[in-house]
Amino acid sequence: MASTSPLVTPGRIVILIGNLLYSGGAFLADWNETHVKNPKWPPHARFHNGQTMSLGICLASASLYFAFQPVFSGSKLDARDSLFYSAAIGSFYCLAGISAIFYPGTDWKDPDISVGGEQKYLFSGIVAAMWVGYALEMARMRKSKAA
Repeated sequence: MASTSPLVTPGRIVILIGNLLYSGGAFLADWNETHVKNPKWPPHARFHNGQTMSLGICLASASLYFAFQPVFSGSKLDARDSLFYSAAIGSFYCLAGISAIFYPGTDWKDPDISVGGEQKYLFSGIVAAMWVGYALEMARMRKSKAA
């Protein structure tokens, strides 16, 4: 049973952009001499950097699946649950990034970067964007139900 939910909505666009920023951004920021190609890094450190970048793609894919799944579902309950899962899963990568500062010897940016590069703002913004997208979509669903 197909839903009458539109494919493109402001909430889904916010969730889509947030997912693209962190999953694509990890490759843009890390596929260089400071991370993946850093000759000072042992192979196992590069392994974990690759794992982290791939995890971003996996989480973004799952989040986007749940964000757009309601379009093809006939159940409003499924739509609400799917959007919650989308926002939660889309937040995981950046929540992990925020929590990483609590591990010994970590810093928000590389010592070679003098201006910018602090990920706490990007990560916090993307977590907020996921939940703003969720709230926008839930408000749209409530409004369409009332109409």
